[in-house]
Amino acid sequence: MKHAAATLGSGNLRLAVMLPEGEDLNEWIAVNIVDFFNQINMLYGTIREFCTEERCPVMSAGPKYEYHWADGQTVKKPIKCSAPKYTKNSLKKVF
Repeated sequence: MKHAAATLGSGNLRLAVMLPEGEDLNEWIAVNIVDFFNQINMLYGTIREFCTEERCPVMSAGPKYEYHWADGQTVKKPIKCSAPKYTKNSLKKVF
């Protein structure tokens, strides 16, 4: 955490994500995955109440980009779904 805080904002992303000297690679990866998840969870938590099935009927990134869900196992052909459902399916797939 101290390493990330010291390097973020430096303009050098490689330095910010580089394994600090003396750290275990697996532990470094695990800590950063948990931190990434927590940051995404916090961000999603701020918009969850506004992005409902009715307000966000499609998972998109603006008018030009639409995301369809598929997990490659039970849903092989990508399907169109709401943003909340897409997010819920994504979290189930990861965890």
